[in-house]
Amino acid sequence: MTIASPNPMKDLFDAAARHKTLRFTCRCGHSAIFDGHALWWRFEKKGWNDALRLVPLHMRCGKCRALGRPKIPPRLELTDLDNDTDLPMPSEEDWKRALRRRR
Repeated sequence: MTIASPNPMKDLFDAAARHKTLRFTCRCGHSAIFDGHALWWRFEKKGWNDALRLVPLHMRCGKCRALGRPKIPPRLELTDLDNDTDLPMPSEEDWKRALRRRR
């Protein structure tokens, strides 16, 4: 029996606020780990919906893209692992502004 969390993670902002990283795994086996803050910031700047169920629709495996394979959304997993990507982080001011909006 699993107990539902009183505050489930619904979007990238929730994952970032809890200091989670996001691991995306393609069916080819390639995976990448993104910092929650950096990925949230990317979605925020682009105006994309950051609901966790929709995030994989915006992701694509670099190896499969280079080989011209069709775009298939990768599997998403929330982790505590160190990120291995280089997305820009939000400024402290932008992050604090977002925190204030959520309270």
